[in-house]
Amino acid sequence: MNPDRTVRTARWSEADGVLLLRSVATAMVRLGEAGDPGTASAVPYPEEAQRALNATVLTCLLLKARPPESLPELVEWAARRPLDQWPVTLPPDVVPPEARLLDEVTRQPTQLCYEWAVDAEDSAARYSGQHHMSVVAQRCREEKYPEAYRAFRLLLVRRPVLTHRELATLPAAAGSDLGSLGDLLYDVYQPAPAGHLDRERRSYVSCKRCHGLLHPTTGGGLWCEQRRCHEAGTVRRGREYRADEGGGVQLLIRPLRQWVSAPGLMEKRLADQLTDIGAEVELWPGFGAYGMRVRFPSGPTLAVDCKDWTSPALLGRRAAPPPPDPPYDRCLWVIPAGRLRDHPDFRAVFERYRPSASPELVTDRELLRTARRLVAAGRPYEDINPAAPGEAPEGLF
Repeated sequence: MNPDRTVRTARWSEADGVLLLRSVATAMVRLGEAGDPGTASAVPYPEEAQRALNATVLTCLLLKARPPESLPELVEWAARRPLDQWPVTLPPDVVPPEARLLDEVTRQPTQLCYEWAVDAEDSAARYSGQHHMSVVAQRCREEKYPEAYRAFRLLLVRRPVLTHRELATLPAAAGSDLGSLGDLLYDVYQPAPAGHLDRERRSYVSCKRCHGLLHPTTGGGLWCEQRRCHEAGTVRRGREYRADEGGGVQLLIRPLRQWVSAPGLMEKRLADQLTDIGAEVELWPGFGAYGMRVRFPSGPTLAVDCKDWTSPALLGRRAAPPPPDPPYDRCLWVIPAGRLRDHPDFRAVFERYRPSASPELVTDRELLRTARRLVAAGRPYEDINPAAPGEAPEGLF
């Protein structure tokens, strides 16, 4: 996982809208870190927020549009106004219809907001969480302990919520491979934000699907920050935590929930399915060089990363092959098949903005279908034909 690696392409217009959306998204994420963007009323504002407000006002004046008069009004824009209705100039297909930077009900940053924030070069490392994972990887390399790295990643994937007692005792628990990484858990797990607390019950509720904390809404409902969870129809309640349980509830920081836990759930599920089919799978090889190293009996070795982005254009801009070690024959980025149902042009838009031919974009269903075919037929890797731009590889998918 290298979400902080920003790849530039000449086809990407640095128009006022691109620069503005990066700035506003970064501001909304910064306000979210400080508490709740919807309560942005105190001054002085964070530097990123003031800069975004100034940029938005200037852009509106240049385009003769009514600007927001304050930061709280800019927050309202981010929550209520779809990005394709902002008075800005953007490259084609950059924002999906009706997409917003903040959830309209909870005023929390959306996944798209984080995608725009990591597209900004000066904030990519901070809002991708890559710095934390680099520290973990470096320590595990020095100790020659890849099992500890995988154990750390699995913990973030399976347990984005811990009690303070669990945080303190897990590293020394029987069977734990965390080794010396226990102290790093305190850098990535923080006290659960008050916005997730059910004040009447004095408890937090986790999501049954992604295991993160659900956010109560003013209408008495529950909202999950992971798009795939609330798109599934209804949010499913998981474990409930008392506010004081185990010394207090700790939540994995949002960048790692977004860029490690969410894709990690998909990678773990696919790894199990591919193993059942007959492939040899290694999760997070080379201390996280990429998501999965997949080998088939016929010989091909695939480097696989799972991606589930709102904007195929922003994802396409980041298209770049992973490091060559551990070695592989072919690199794939895997998206949920539902992305193509929701956005039939997803693959075409991704291809339009990508700066390199690798990785190939496929769906999880395409990967599994091809894995069954390769294992059953023992088909030679050399017989697999490359894909035309915008299409799944012929003969492979």
